[in-house]
Amino acid sequence: MRAVVDSSALLVYLYEDDPHAEAAVKALETTYREGKLLINSVVYAELAGEEGFAGAEEIDRFLNETGIDVESPSHAAMAAAGDAFTEYLSRRGDALQCPACGEQTTASCPECGRRLAPRQHLSPDFLIGAHAAVDADVLITFDAGFYRSYFDVDVRPSTESSESE
Repeated sequence: MRAVVDSSALLVYLYEDDPHAEAAVKALETTYREGKLLINSVVYAELAGEEGFAGAEEIDRFLNETGIDVESPSHAAMAAAGDAFTEYLSRRGDALQCPACGEQTTASCPECGRRLAPRQHLSPDFLIGAHAAVDADVLITFDAGFYRSYFDVDVRPSTESSESE
């Protein structure tokens, strides 16, 4: 089995005081025993932005110690990510949507009055999901609702995020 690990699960794993840390540890350990843990360059870059890492050397040491490999998504996965991002753009509409309750609203810039555009998910999120859906068997994440909205992928742990789009 091959599992892509989203940064949401790795960050929870790193910060053990998070209420989801136990679920992240269990999902990572179980999946590690069953196969191979992977991240792609998007997740690597997100790790690089964390205070806990002082550079590539520390990230590489962490990945080595946890048995996580870095792998580039296939061309098919990258194309699927683009398709899913296009679907997301067509679905999201013009309103801002609350990730907790789904309420939609609009907002304008207080300085110039221009209507603010919704940007709640970026294309890298779709690259992570497509990498798991096309090139792996499982996605380890805490954004299950979002990823299941766009990809047919087995998601671990079962803790659901309230965010769906």
